[in-house]
Amino acid sequence: MKDQIALKDFYDKVGESYPEEEQVYRTLRGRLRKRFICAWLKKQSGSLLEIGTNRGMYLQHYDGVRVGVDLSRTALQRARRDTLLYYVVADAERLHCFKPRSFDRVLCSELLEHCFHPQAVFESIYHVLKTDGCALLTTPNYKGERPTWAGLGAMADYGVEASWGGSYFHTAYRPEELAEFARQVGLEVLEAGTLEKEVKYAAKIPAVILWLGRRLNKRLRSKTFGRWNEDLFQRLSLLSYYVAHYTLIEKIALLLVKEGVRSYIILMRKN
Repeated sequence: MKDQIALKDFYDKVGESYPEEEQVYRTLRGRLRKRFICAWLKKQSGSLLEIGTNRGMYLQHYDGVRVGVDLSRTALQRARRDTLLYYVVADAERLHCFKPRSFDRVLCSELLEHCFHPQAVFESIYHVLKTDGCALLTTPNYKGERPTWAGLGAMADYGVEASWGGSYFHTAYRPEELAEFARQVGLEVLEAGTLEKEVKYAAKIPAVILWLGRRLNKRLRSKTFGRWNEDLFQRLSLLSYYVAHYTLIEKIALLLVKEGVRSYIILMRKN
């Protein structure tokens, strides 16, 4: 219970101070993810619930009744407003504020990795989905040892603090792990895999420059230089991607990439 209270306090502060959507969706990863999710949304119909909506960016790319849920009241206070669009402060692990089988579609992007009880999120998805309803869920992918906690990074520059010694809970899941969670609650797996494969080749050279910059900044200890170095990495990654995308380089590079840095799963409730 204490962890859940600390989690809510933390994300209230994030929602109040950190411009997450502006930071994330200017990066190559964010743009690739947005393209993937928006393509899925365009194929859907009926009522939509987005779990972990933040300021409702994806809800703007969907027609019909839309409800956004977030643990952070401050994020929802800054959310985009529109007709047939509603916001609810709620915990993704406990969505019984909604009646069973309330929504035709559910989107849950980049939320599960922040939750202490991932199985409960899948139970919530099962609870709110109508029969034959579909859901899309995405999380970070990983190799080797599963990550658990991460440093605040850019959030610290905006005054965000954590109750866990300067870090926050941020893990990752492989597609087969997501599929197992889904099956345990009775959801059918329609598709599971990875995305953002382009990051694997586009960020190679920029990552070396980023590493060198970080090494240099251990001596400089400059926040300004650190931000400039991170920004350069993002810009060079985008440049590498666009050069490869509009030439034959991408087709060759993707042959060498087995999986992307992001996991996804598409689910259906059959009963």
